[in-house]
Amino acid sequence: MKQALLIFFIILGFFNLNAQKPWQAPDEVRQLQNPLSETAEVINKGQKVFQSLCASCHGDKGTGNPVMLKTLNPPPADLTSTAVQQQTDGEIFWKITEGRGVMASYKNMLSEEDRWAVVKYIRQLGKTQTASDKKNKAVTSSNEVESFAFSQLINAKTTFIRQTKGFGFGIQHRFGATKFDENMIKNFLGLDLASNIRFNFEIPVSKRLMFEIGRTRYGKFYDIGGKYLIFIQTKDEKYPVSVAFYENIAVTTENAPQYSAQATFDDGRKFEYKFYHRLYYDTQLIISRKFSEKLSAQITAELVWRNLTPYVTHPKEEAYVIAVPVSLRYKTGFTSAIDLEVMPNTHHRTMPISLAYEIASSGNHVFQITLTNSDRILSQNLFFNPTLHYPKDGFMLGFNLVRYF
Repeated sequence: MKQALLIFFIILGFFNLNAQKPWQAPDEVRQLQNPLSETAEVINKGQKVFQSLCASCHGDKGTGNPVMLKTLNPPPADLTSTAVQQQTDGEIFWKITEGRGVMASYKNMLSEEDRWAVVKYIRQLGKTQTASDKKNKAVTSSNEVESFAFSQLINAKTTFIRQTKGFGFGIQHRFGATKFDENMIKNFLGLDLASNIRFNFEIPVSKRLMFEIGRTRYGKFYDIGGKYLIFIQTKDEKYPVSVAFYENIAVTTENAPQYSAQATFDDGRKFEYKFYHRLYYDTQLIISRKFSEKLSAQITAELVWRNLTPYVTHPKEEAYVIAVPVSLRYKTGFTSAIDLEVMPNTHHRTMPISLAYEIASSGNHVFQITLTNSDRILSQNLFFNPTLHYPKDGFMLGFNLVRYF
């Protein structure tokens, strides 16, 4: 395993983990004057640009999207605050132009006129923000704690639910197995080999309820799931943990198995393949806690059930698996983290272990490089298929990508 981890961390070495420094504009830009007049046309133009590109993090009123305030470190600036409003137009214009960290540079995306219009709109936000708005913002952001920034860590579901309009789109990709032999370079660390992929859409209904639909290559599974957030961790420790219930139903669209006319169930009943034999179920109770700004942990009680079990005499295959996945996330920088999952369960040939590195995480997207011992993704498939044993069987690289719109 040491060699696999070495390869993994060599890949990580390409990315900068330097801590974020205070953001100060150069002296020469502070004296820049806004060439636009404060007209209704300019304010409306700035508002359109702001709502399109800035509101996802800074919120519609500039006081911060509640989700981003709890997940990003440092959180998005309150654009109505004295600290921002006391900056010169030139300073704000420069920061919009250059960007930093998860905030993009708009130098090539927006014209100078559009950027100056956004500055005017930010000034307008500072004038129109009411005391009531600021109080509501403070209540929203001060107490609730998000243990995780996204609804899925590597394979495990988390207690996170996106609290905004729109939807999320995710891709999970696992490349083929490789190991340290003469074929490792030839198959390019497994990237040239057979792989598995799942994509899914997340649809938030409220801050406590979301649904998802997905499709996975292996097993040709289509699935639909729902998550309900029962408790949300709070800073005052009224709720020391977040608790969520998750349910998923998947149907395999693989060809029906071939069987003889004399085939029976193990109790002697005549076997006939029905639609309900295609169904698989996944039920989870998820408990998470954010221990500090850097460390979050989670434990899950999980039951996976299938309606059709292959007949194997020794050891006998069960229709269900009980699992207790444990997940950890440790932030290593402003937009980076290391994730670990260990999934002990009752299946005799399965012990999924996964490690991931987030190299570009923000309130709207995450990209992970993964190192796992299984190419299965969906729980209904993951726990019923044997995992690799290192170093005999090797390991698998992959990636996860999530984007919220």
